[in-house]
Amino acid sequence: MLDYNPIKVEKYNDYDELRQAVEVEEECTSYVPIPNQINFKDDKWINDNWTFNENGLKSFLSETGVYGLFSAMNVSEEPQIASNYLNKIMQQEDIMKKLQNKRFVVSEGEIIGVVGSRYTPYSNRQFLEDLPTKSMNMTRAVKSNSLMTVSFTELFKGFHLRGGDDRTEIGQTFKSSHVGDSSFKSLLTTLRTICTNGMHHKIDGLNMRAYHTGGYDNMKTRLDNIIELAKDQYEVIKERVATLLEIPYTDHSAKRLLYMEAPLSIIPELKEQKLYQPQKKYGDTEACLKQLNRSIGIVDNIPMTYGGEHTLAVWKSQYREKRSMYDFVEAFTEYAQTCDPQTQINIEEDAGHLTSWLAKHKEQLLN
Repeated sequence: MLDYNPIKVEKYNDYDELRQAVEVEEECTSYVPIPNQINFKDDKWINDNWTFNENGLKSFLSETGVYGLFSAMNVSEEPQIASNYLNKIMQQEDIMKKLQNKRFVVSEGEIIGVVGSRYTPYSNRQFLEDLPTKSMNMTRAVKSNSLMTVSFTELFKGFHLRGGDDRTEIGQTFKSSHVGDSSFKSLLTTLRTICTNGMHHKIDGLNMRAYHTGGYDNMKTRLDNIIELAKDQYEVIKERVATLLEIPYTDHSAKRLLYMEAPLSIIPELKEQKLYQPQKKYGDTEACLKQLNRSIGIVDNIPMTYGGEHTLAVWKSQYREKRSMYDFVEAFTEYAQTCDPQTQINIEEDAGHLTSWLAKHKEQLLN
């Protein structure tokens, strides 16, 4: 079994701390042409020079073109077996030919990724510097391996939902990585200030991403275009949220959502519970009805099971008719804040997808 390092995940709430971290990251990162000879040693070292984390090892073994190689190398628990096998295939001409013109991405002696010859490095430090941060306020950031996810709200662009202090800020979440595993991109972001619940939204038909190719000026221009394209969609997101407030969550909503195959499996536990699927065969009518009723109970209980203080205040209220689909979705985003940083991001993105789905199906949900 290969002894790879865990992927480092760091969370930031302060812009200056993030800026300092990516400055250090840039200084410690280099792009090294893959040597003509590769030797694994002690299941941990490459050429007695570099260790590797999970992402770096997966990227490298994927470049060999041998399907399932990473998984296969983790089957045996006996030391050195994986290293011996890899050393043998690294002597094959066809394997080494595939690795020509590839580069290791190395950070402090650790291989964290592999990129090709056409890949243009665009560091997180440079990416952050190129963002129009003077007109935005950073709310949170996460760096996993080299993938940076940083969220900003736009100054003076928020809106009130129900009056009073219930305000939602709007802005953008940016993603970028310098190990070749992600394009740089923008997602629309909403942040409800009363509970700091966040969601990340996509707009159908808009390509708000670009790849690390071409010169720096070309990438900076594409980033600027992405940002402006996203800003043009702020009203779309505002209307999407307002639409959910118009859709009540009733005693029949769970059944309807299941029949319409709404993307509800957002929280890892829900994915494991395998909700009712209308297209799936359940043997007989009784088994189908049993599965449907079980799933209705699970969906109806999502706010009470996963919601926090603000969700529970709505669901426990005597004014049941005031519950909306927006409040239902907020159960997911409030729960997300109790999760690890990467899971939180995943839930917030899936919640944004569910919001889009609900808005599109407003008429069906109301009738």
